[in-house]
Amino acid sequence: MVKKKLTHILLSALITIATGAVARAQSSPPFKLAVFDIELDDFTAGGPIAGESPEETARLQRMTALARELLTQSGLFEIVDGSAATDQRVKDHWLRKCNGCDADIARRLGADLSFVCFFRKVSVMEQYLEMRIRDARTGELAHISQTDLRGETDQSWTRALKFLMRYHLVEPELARRNHPLQP
Repeated sequence: MVKKKLTHILLSALITIATGAVARAQSSPPFKLAVFDIELDDFTAGGPIAGESPEETARLQRMTALARELLTQSGLFEIVDGSAATDQRVKDHWLRKCNGCDADIARRLGADLSFVCFFRKVSVMEQYLEMRIRDARTGELAHISQTDLRGETDQSWTRALKFLMRYHLVEPELARRNHPLQP
């Protein structure tokens, strides 16, 4: 009888703790995230001289729209349009090489965090995708993840972006926020 009562009390306590953790995670306001246009870092022979092709530019625009959609759907972030910035480095798609200047730009836009993402093209078959999130107040990297991909197609770029978003950013952050032992 005592064992049943103790088990019931313990289960009730665990349910209360879990419910409280979920409520805290759901009640915490989303971070304001300045999402800048996804960039292309072209290391192919002649690529930097030739510049982006119209197909690459269109694909980058589609990937930026997809990134904003996935980040919004996660419920973790309130998206701030990074392309609204007047800084020339944003217009030139140079944030991947500015050593954290994106944090200052994001702060000026009223965001808590900055999001810089780029595809690094080594060849048509060998490419990498990297995402960086910085604290807009301190400039410190809050998140960085990278994956490689093969082939320069909408399908390969979309898969790489969805993979990093889901498994390296959204799901780990949701798990961290919902963990009842975290402050």
